[in-house]
Amino acid sequence: MPVWWRNSKPISRTVLAGLVGLACASQAQALSCLPMGPGDVYRIVAKSEDPFVIVEGRVTFDEALLPKYSQSAPEATKTPTRIPAQVTGLLLGEQYFDQPVDGEMTLEAHCLGPWCGSLKSGGRYLFFARNTEGKATAYLEPCGGFFFDAEDGSAGDIVLQCHQGRACPSKLPDDMEGAVDLPRSD
Repeated sequence: MPVWWRNSKPISRTVLAGLVGLACASQAQALSCLPMGPGDVYRIVAKSEDPFVIVEGRVTFDEALLPKYSQSAPEATKTPTRIPAQVTGLLLGEQYFDQPVDGEMTLEAHCLGPWCGSLKSGGRYLFFARNTEGKATAYLEPCGGFFFDAEDGSAGDIVLQCHQGRACPSKLPDDMEGAVDLPRSD
């Protein structure tokens, strides 16, 4: 188990399927994504029974390993793709992002039909990773969900507000109005 996992205070009690269900809604010919923000994911993960940690840092990996949908082999993307990655940054501790992180993790990229989760290698992200038996796994979903751009620091500020018991803003709509429809694959 990497030192940075042993020193973390995991956020726990989410059901991965619940988060994925909130983040993605499948329709017959299009995928609708709810605009979840870091506060929404924080609240879901905080209620989880699974141990999660929150990291703000750079993620590097081989982008060529990301799944790509092909009409000639649609079954190829039904199984999640596991990609080794390196993370360098800070782990959320008791009150702040104050625990250095420099280690390996796994990205698990999922697809729903022709839409696949993706990420840019070398980017700075705030992300939520599940800690299973001392191994970190971060999920790449077609609708986002677990990763947020952290270049300007605003995603980390929102998570800190939530973590410290202050206002925890939501981007979720009160109804399905406001969901983003991705282009059809016709």
